[in-house]
Amino acid sequence: MAVKVESVDILKKYFSGVVRRTNHHAPNVSNIIYTLLGIIILKKDDGTEIEVRGNDDDSTGNILWVIVNGQRYAFRYEHSDGTVEIRKDSYNGLLILKIDNATTAAQIIGAF
Repeated sequence: MAVKVESVDILKKYFSGVVRRTNHHAPNVSNIIYTLLGIIILKKDDGTEIEVRGNDDDSTGNILWVIVNGQRYAFRYEHSDGTVEIRKDSYNGLLILKIDNATTAAQIIGAF
C-alpha cells in the first residue's frame, strides 16, 4: 500500500528507515541516497505527492514514487546488485537508471 508523503515528518520517517537499512544492508548506495533525496524533492512536479510503499504496521518500504515533468517514476532498491533503480510508471516499468555511490548528481538529473 502506498502512503502519501504529506509532511516533512513522513518523509523523515521514510528516509530514516532507508538510511538505517543502507547502513546495514546496502553500502553500495549509502552515500548517494542523500543526493538522491534532494534531487527528488527539487524535481518533483508542483502539486503532486511523493508516495512511499508502506504496509499495515505503518512501516515504510524500499519503493518511492514521484512525478517529474508529468511522468511517474518509481525508485526502488534492487537487492540483487545493491543499486537503486529509477523506473518509468511502476516498480517493474522501463529501467531508466541504476544508481550506486559512483553515480553523479548530473547523471541522476539527466535521467529526467
